[in-house]
Amino acid sequence: MVGMETYGQTDGMDGETCLRQAYNAILHGDFESAVHWFAQAIEREPDNASYHYSASVTCSRSGKTALAESYAKRAVELDPDDPVYALNLRTIESRRLIQEARDLLELPEPRAADAAKLLLQADKLDPLSAEAKLLLGLSYRMMGDLRSAIACMRETLRLYPQHAEAARLLQEYRAERRRMLQSRFSHPKPRRNR
Repeated sequence: MVGMETYGQTDGMDGETCLRQAYNAILHGDFESAVHWFAQAIEREPDNASYHYSASVTCSRSGKTALAESYAKRAVELDPDDPVYALNLRTIESRRLIQEARDLLELPEPRAADAAKLLLQADKLDPLSAEAKLLLGLSYRMMGDLRSAIACMRETLRLYPQHAEAARLLQEYRAERRRMLQSRFSHPKPRRNR
């Protein structure tokens, strides 16, 4: 731990001092301590939207999605006109939906249709999420909708041209679709009796 940020010495500290401790902890790579100090700052100034926002960013980066979402919601409640707070909340909500969808796709019997619904919501919240588009493409493929799966891979590559997995899946899905179309339209012609 760094300096006075041992969890016991918080008496007499104001929110700004706690915030400085949180940033100091981040600089030293101690994200658990940073989360603690953000909570201390919020405890001292519960109506400070920027504290809630900063705490949500750190929690999100630390994988504490539920806590991050809670802080982000509170920041938006306190300052609904701040576009940065609103964007942060949408991004965190999108990540939560993506994780829920991933869990559905990893079940022994994947629930692709349910996952696709969540991923469409995630994509609406964060249209720049390559992960949402990639997983949506996988969901469509599992449901047998190759056209939509291909469109999702194209969209992923439009946003991130170097996305190797999307490029591989796009090539795979195109080949599968060609084979499917060829088998559908290349019926042997029946011979006529002469």
